[in-house]
Amino acid sequence: MLQLPDHLQAELQWAKAWISRAALPFWSTTGFDRGRDLFVERVDFAGRVLDVPRRLMVQCRQIAVFSLATKRGWFDGGELVERALRSTLASFATGRPDTPWAFSVDPDGAIRDGRADSYGYAFLLFALAWARKLLGARVDAATAARLIAVMRTELAHPGGLGVIDGRPRLDAFSRQNPQMHLLEASLEAAGAFDSVEARQLCDDIVALFETRLFSRRHLALAELYDNDWQIAGLPDARFEPGHHFEWIWLLDRYRLATGHTTDALIAALAQRAFAEGIGGSGAIVESIAIEGTARVESRRCWASCEALKAVASDFEMGRDRTLATSRATALLRALRGCFLSGPFDGGWIDRIDGAGKPMLEDVPASTLYHVVFAIAEAERVFGGEDRKPHTR
Repeated sequence: MLQLPDHLQAELQWAKAWISRAALPFWSTTGFDRGRDLFVERVDFAGRVLDVPRRLMVQCRQIAVFSLATKRGWFDGGELVERALRSTLASFATGRPDTPWAFSVDPDGAIRDGRADSYGYAFLLFALAWARKLLGARVDAATAARLIAVMRTELAHPGGLGVIDGRPRLDAFSRQNPQMHLLEASLEAAGAFDSVEARQLCDDIVALFETRLFSRRHLALAELYDNDWQIAGLPDARFEPGHHFEWIWLLDRYRLATGHTTDALIAALAQRAFAEGIGGSGAIVESIAIEGTARVESRRCWASCEALKAVASDFEMGRDRTLATSRATALLRALRGCFLSGPFDGGWIDRIDGAGKPMLEDVPASTLYHVVFAIAEAERVFGGEDRKPHTR
């Protein structure tokens, strides 16, 4: 096994212990409504459940988290995953073939927002793939195929590649974020279900990224585009370093799956993200002007998690392993110090301002996905475990 530097080893061991000892037990008990077999959306700083609508995306993220954690031996969550997946598919079902699952439901089970949301559907595919890895044939491949078909037809972008935000569309913008998570989900589904359709989705989304989404002139990935995939409102447009890091990791996963090299794009994504994106205490800032250097100094937990995955990928792919190890140590330290040490054991501070003060008064369940998957990648890569990279 690879011998880790002492500081990196200590930080990684702390994070793994926090996940298995505190976070997963809390979000499987207080964080899971056994009356409806659904995960809660958020809790307050005292760990009390808040009575708010529950989004499809959050249910699916938690299903994937507990599937991964169970496969890693961090937690015994097989029954929880099976119950939550069954309830999610039923509770969010609309009965409409063009929008088969709703965006959100109320705590009493009534559908709150019935629209088809591409971001949520990407995470449903992600959850199905991870649950299939854990539960095998008890997760029906036909459900995943049906979901992919909806993405290909009802939610297809008019430009020919990618997806619209949802149906009905809430505005005229096209967004990169659903494309990114659909690539993540499709990479997992291609392997879990041996799906040709999922493989084609991967290819199409990477083609969209290479040809339209990433601005080589600005070395930046915008968040908002018009219907022709041109950056919307360029003089005021911003990029999020966290999403640059997320794409670095995804493009490496795609290369491992297909052999398609994206080294130049990865280098371009990394250039501005590392040069401009690191804020106070080593955590990643929220956003930076595409034209210019102005940046929003607040920091969110998820962005530092995605940076950790990116530097793990740098190490795995042989891109300056000494630097990657140093960056991983700093990011793990930032996660512990800025986000994971409060407000209660197993909870987190999701967003802080430039001075490090919390900007929210609650704990969103959605963040657990970022933390667990980032620590799992760091363990797999830096821990020298005998695990192969995800391939399709």
